[in-house]
Amino acid sequence: MKRITIFTIAILLGSAFSLKAQLVIPKDERFLIDSLTKQQLVESLNHFLDQKEGPNQENTCVLKSDLPAMSALLDEMKGMDKNVKLKDDHFYKPVLENIVDEGNNNFLVQLNYMGYADGLPMLRASFRIMAKKDDGKFYFFSVLIRNTVAWKIKKIDYINFHFKDTLNISEAKAYLKFVNAYNRRLILAPEPIAYYECDNFPEVLQVLGVDYKSDYTGIRYDDITAHENNATVEINGGYTENSRFDRHDLWHDRLHMVLSTDKINRPVDEGCAYLYGGSWGTPWPEVLAIFKKYTADHPDADWLKLYHGNVRFNADAQKPFYVAYFINALIVQKIENEKGFAPVMELLGCGKRQEDEENYFKALEKVSGIGKGDFNKVFGELLKKD
Repeated sequence: MKRITIFTIAILLGSAFSLKAQLVIPKDERFLIDSLTKQQLVESLNHFLDQKEGPNQENTCVLKSDLPAMSALLDEMKGMDKNVKLKDDHFYKPVLENIVDEGNNNFLVQLNYMGYADGLPMLRASFRIMAKKDDGKFYFFSVLIRNTVAWKIKKIDYINFHFKDTLNISEAKAYLKFVNAYNRRLILAPEPIAYYECDNFPEVLQVLGVDYKSDYTGIRYDDITAHENNATVEINGGYTENSRFDRHDLWHDRLHMVLSTDKINRPVDEGCAYLYGGSWGTPWPEVLAIFKKYTADHPDADWLKLYHGNVRFNADAQKPFYVAYFINALIVQKIENEKGFAPVMELLGCGKRQEDEENYFKALEKVSGIGKGDFNKVFGELLKKD
């Protein structure tokens, strides 16, 4: 891959840009394509990048047949222009690093998001995407299928599991079981899922086309998920040494399919995830036991005050458990047992967490009859039952 000198980067990235930063093309580029093709590709790529912060399904430059996988990559590209520390929304510029003509009107495109400060270039992220030429325009799609074409596939119900050598069958069946359980609560019909089983998170990024992203430095296990066109793509990089997927985060992924993040109350959402999937690899019964110890050590706890205070109830700073989330787990359990899941959905959708929690307590009293005045008493009774 061609290298760009620090001097060249400084000139390129120090120049003026419009609010929608246009693609930076190195002055010494040697792309082995004709000038008309390059012009058309650059125009299409600029148009694609101008739309990347909007809804993925509305990006007119995405190859629609690849929308679920490309949506996963687009999510990773969002916000890459911003430098939060410097409060500059257009600090990092997209630099076209490489174009390779792979034949049949398909082109591999590599681009970096780069900035320049304190005399040095700064790399924010690096991506690889495919471009297909059609009638003088280019449409973009992910490298996921290209990178996994030699992998094996095993279908279990409506899920296609993609893997290199051996599929962890017990985890695959557990994944299906949890998806079905969450779907039943959320009234989601079974839809196709393409599940890619990678060895770790760096491999997840590699097969998707993320060569580097500063957010992910040092992360060993994680996954990337996207849902578009009534289909889900999950690229799984493991969760722990023994677990392929995170039962807790799977709940969040499914909930986001039916409820906007603008409406979701996080403590209630996390409470559901605790109850149904545990947290940080710790199953719900163990989370409950940890909280029981906390209550024994704090016999005079004011639960309402602790709820507002966002207090942790475990000593492990790397894997924090929060009192407010646990309280909601028991409240959700009570509501669901007595009235079904519909009132839980209403509580989940009461709006983002507020400093005074008024939206939460208003919705809580409506769906359960629990008010601020009897909050401590009711929660104390729930603790005795569990």
